[in-house]
Amino acid sequence: MIRKFDSYLIRQVLATTIFAVVLLNGVLVFGNIFKQIHEILVERGAGISFLWIFSIQLLPVSLVYTIPWGFLAAVLLVFGRLSGDQEINALRSSGMSLVRIAAPVILIGLTLSILCLWLNATISPRSKGNLKQMLYNELKSDPNRLLDPSVVQSRLKGQRIYIEERDEDNSLRGFHFYQIDDENPGALPLAYVYADHVVPPAEIIPGSDRIDLRLTGAYLEKYNRDATLQSAWADKIEPWALPLQEDEKRRPKPKHLDNSQIAELLNDPPKEFDQQTLNKYSFEAIRRYSFSLAPLALCLVGIPLALTSRRKESSAGIGLSLLVAFCYFLFTILAKEMQSANFEASLASLWLPNIICLGLGIILFQRAARSA
Repeated sequence: MIRKFDSYLIRQVLATTIFAVVLLNGVLVFGNIFKQIHEILVERGAGISFLWIFSIQLLPVSLVYTIPWGFLAAVLLVFGRLSGDQEINALRSSGMSLVRIAAPVILIGLTLSILCLWLNATISPRSKGNLKQMLYNELKSDPNRLLDPSVVQSRLKGQRIYIEERDEDNSLRGFHFYQIDDENPGALPLAYVYADHVVPPAEIIPGSDRIDLRLTGAYLEKYNRDATLQSAWADKIEPWALPLQEDEKRRPKPKHLDNSQIAELLNDPPKEFDQQTLNKYSFEAIRRYSFSLAPLALCLVGIPLALTSRRKESSAGIGLSLLVAFCYFLFTILAKEMQSANFEASLASLWLPNIICLGLGIILFQRAARSA
């Protein structure tokens, strides 16, 4: 009987988890696609095949969040239904403890945490890097689209381009180029170039690393590190190179490196990296380890919470999962905000949700056992 119940419980939880993860993943992936569909299909002129590959690369990134959330929803729904149908009480009457009843689900939570660690530490960062490279390669395959008028071009990191109009001879009027700091988008542009009239090359070869333009009536300005402004006027500049390749000197962002790459970087840090920069990489690596425990931590809270609520309605279970998951994820967001102010405190805050869930789970399990 015990083995039959374990098998039944595992099937119910896994089936509900898969359904919830697929549903949540669809919402997140398609929501992200619809958010960028104008840029991908209209501005970049990408095909449906590119959109399909883009969606596949988004899956690991969204699974990091949907697996814990979907598993929590499944735990609340399944145990809430079992509790409402008095099945839990029947098992307790036969001599099974609450911990023994929940043991298969806790084991599933541990397994999903290991899966999330693999996704967090390796697959998801690589997918983010692949997404960035895909968009860059798509741009290089047709660089002419970077000169489309009446569209703010933001396809290359650190650059914004706007062209007012294009003449019949393919020349451009009202050319605006901004170089910005990606890590501080609200700051003043690092550099600005304006030209009344621009003549692009007769042919832009796909795969080129730059576009050589001829500027007429040009104005250039640049902000120095001390915030002083340098500006200049030029009647004609030829050629003026519009770069199409990413700056090789730009340091890779922590979110694009897997944990093994972060470990290599921290063991042999570049000379230009200060301690605050290194802390960002350390924080990202530790955040992935902490966040990977979300399925197990949320499971420990979700099981007794479902037994206490005794709700059969699916809407109630989903609503409860939203509240619990929101509180858990909120700690991670707050820890990231604290990173620059107090690095040690932010690291402690990363583990705080798991510690709270463990302590709260023990208390709720004890209360549920006494009330049965």
